[in-house]
Amino acid sequence: MRRAGYPRPNVAGVPRRAALVALLAAALAGCGGSDALPAGFETVVQDDALLLHRPTELSRTISTLRTLGVDRVRINATWSQIAPKPESARRPDFDATDPDDYSPKAWLNLDRAVKAVTAGGLRPMVDVGFYAPRWAGGSRSPDPEELAGFAEALARRYPQVRLWTVWNEPNHPFFMQPQWRDGVPVAAHTYRRMHELASEVIRGVSENNHVLLGGLTSMGGDGRGAVAPLRFLREMACVDSRLRPLRRPQCEDFRPLKADGFAMHPYVHREPPTEPLPNPDDVGIADLGRLSRLLAALAARGRIEGRLPVYVTEFGYETDPPDPRRGVSPPQQAAYLQQAVGEALARPDVRMHAQFLLRDLGDDGLYQTGLELPDGRPKPSLFSFPVSFAVRRGTGLGLVRPGRGRREVAIERRVQGGAWSAIARTTTDADGVVRRPGMQPGTYRLRWGRSASLPTSFAPGGRAGR
Repeated sequence: MRRAGYPRPNVAGVPRRAALVALLAAALAGCGGSDALPAGFETVVQDDALLLHRPTELSRTISTLRTLGVDRVRINATWSQIAPKPESARRPDFDATDPDDYSPKAWLNLDRAVKAVTAGGLRPMVDVGFYAPRWAGGSRSPDPEELAGFAEALARRYPQVRLWTVWNEPNHPFFMQPQWRDGVPVAAHTYRRMHELASEVIRGVSENNHVLLGGLTSMGGDGRGAVAPLRFLREMACVDSRLRPLRRPQCEDFRPLKADGFAMHPYVHREPPTEPLPNPDDVGIADLGRLSRLLAALAARGRIEGRLPVYVTEFGYETDPPDPRRGVSPPQQAAYLQQAVGEALARPDVRMHAQFLLRDLGDDGLYQTGLELPDGRPKPSLFSFPVSFAVRRGTGLGLVRPGRGRREVAIERRVQGGAWSAIARTTTDADGVVRRPGMQPGTYRLRWGRSASLPTSFAPGGRAGR
């Protein structure tokens, strides 16, 4: 790792962290969150290391997230850490649906995180998450009935949580096994049962609870390793590549899929966010239209109960430093994250965009997608995160994250000599989103008060995401 040689952020006009907090604090007054499922557009951040396992930094973490304009915080409820006797092959004698039948100490980290998130005016969402205790099938082979018991206990313990997902990336062998059996992606059928049972009990606790389907990773293969997300979705819906019903034993008792939305993790790693992935069954950030079209087709055929909006619940770019294997440069990360927001905003059915990690996870090479280095020093993306702007196919797509309600903004164009000139003054919608069609080729940025997005260039003929 090359931490010692990490340069200072080279972004003109970037404030220090303290200045960033002071600059945006006024916009955050009175911005408490609602429990309702969002009808517009939200930003969600996940960082379990900080939120669950670093209690001395919890207050600072929540303050930073508020300053950045985050709406919702995603937290994993780790079943194998909360369940009693997780290493035992024999199931303990306890009521899995009753949170009081678990050890109070087992809930401590999650209790503290959920309380801090809600007290900070943010909205929590919880993954009924990996891994399974040994007595419930083993870490990557969860028993759907046992998982439903844990899901009910979670919903009963946390009435302030209204948005849930079941498991994480069930189409990846790191989180669920087996993925394949005799050429059939059997993990899709296991996951369908997990979702059906868990979502039913979560909604049974409160009609105000909402459950997302999916949480899929972006890429996969055919017959080995991860299952490509659209193949996984078709298999869950028990249809083939032409959307004809499958005649498999796993589909004999098929019922239309029921959910409040579809969660996706459209990572593309080092590729630009505007570049579609080559496999038509993969879903990168530029391929959200593929997912939308399949969801619509499945709903039209009665394989899903209604048209599902899309929720990007995990996304990010790793940086080099500290990850030399698949990281982009820190300034490139900041630019790519801004462009990725544009890809999400371009889809009218996308309700949420995500940032995975506020801070990088140490020196082990895993998940260096944070806005800060492992020691807490900021990357350029920390300062560019509050205001984003991209031009996609001649339409300017911007997002002002901090604050609530409509915000006054200026769209500026770089003119001769490098100066900036305002070409339009407008207001965002209530979610901080601005859309400006008919942009001409050039270099632009979005200004909100004293904060501005990174410059974004638009030229005719440039390749755009689908």
